[in-house]
Amino acid sequence: MLASQVIDKNGELGVYELPDPVAGPGEAVVAVEAAGLAPGAFSLLRMGAVPILPTTFGHEIAGTVVSVGDEARTDLVGRRVRVHPLLSCGVCDYCTTDREMMCAQNAMIGHAVFGPEAMPRYSRYHDGGLAQQVLVPVDNLDLLPDKVDAELGAKAHDFANAVRALKLAETGPQAVIIVTAATGAMGVATIAIAREFGVRQIIAVGRDADRLAQVVDLDPDLVTPLVLGDDDTAQSVAGRIRAIAPAGAHAAIDYLPGGKGTSFIFGGLRTGSRIVHMGVNPEPFVIPPAAFSIHCISFIGTRNGTRKDAHDALRLLAADPDRYRRLITHRLALDEAHLARDNFSSRAEPMWMAVVNPGRLAGTVKADENRGDAS
Repeated sequence: MLASQVIDKNGELGVYELPDPVAGPGEAVVAVEAAGLAPGAFSLLRMGAVPILPTTFGHEIAGTVVSVGDEARTDLVGRRVRVHPLLSCGVCDYCTTDREMMCAQNAMIGHAVFGPEAMPRYSRYHDGGLAQQVLVPVDNLDLLPDKVDAELGAKAHDFANAVRALKLAETGPQAVIIVTAATGAMGVATIAIAREFGVRQIIAVGRDADRLAQVVDLDPDLVTPLVLGDDDTAQSVAGRIRAIAPAGAHAAIDYLPGGKGTSFIFGGLRTGSRIVHMGVNPEPFVIPPAAFSIHCISFIGTRNGTRKDAHDALRLLAADPDRYRRLITHRLALDEAHLARDNFSSRAEPMWMAVVNPGRLAGTVKADENRGDAS
């Protein structure tokens, strides 16, 4: 089979011929029809959270089951599935209370290691969906609803993350919320499903006015843009938020991966509100604890959605697939995965969600047959 592998910590990608995976007990092999690639994978690579190289990225996976390692599960062969990427023990307090991303064994297929005890499972399943076939735990398979195609099924993970963020924001009926990094995959996913959580208005924060205008077009009656400028301060941003929502926002869902914007939005929040941060922003948060206490504001950090969130997301996707399919702006061949990686860094063109079809080659890169020993 062919796979697009990351070969070094610089994120260099190459297409290689690798052995077809073989399912053992408790495992399945999926023929990948669509795989997602996210900028966070390359950030984690640089941070040292990807301990096995070369590796195959692609934690968002959908396709068809071609084989299983247990006779009792042969009913899955030929079924359309998505792969839930979270690896965890399944039995600890976190795993049994819809918080498996906190498990000590947590890692993600085709992505990175998070928990201190994750290596045994990650070492078996570190290769992800940027390949024609992928080996996964059979228990990580979710059947796709009939109306959800492989591309949308692969991106269900993004929508699951948005579901988790909106649940944690505890938005009530008629809520006004702030969504930062609104022109990225997580921003548009959150905006697309927000009405299902009672949201009345979204203040969409970004740095590019033209790209924010495209986001507004998703739901003009819901979304109001707020463009961050280089000269903005905490006071100016808070004032502009209050000009839109004089009483302040009920919650902020923050996907900013860097910069001071996370701190800047604080003054636009009303008493009793919540900040849900999923951006893994390394910039110090400069708001004094007293401000949280006085205004009864909660700061909640989270990393991603759970299996339950994914199931909730699949139900939303199945109810109106055309609404959500339009968020997929880039469809790439296996040997074009580097184009997505490059655009994540340069932001040369708007990219909401990108999917890779491993069964298609554009001919931009010749496959290397000398990597058959790569894991």
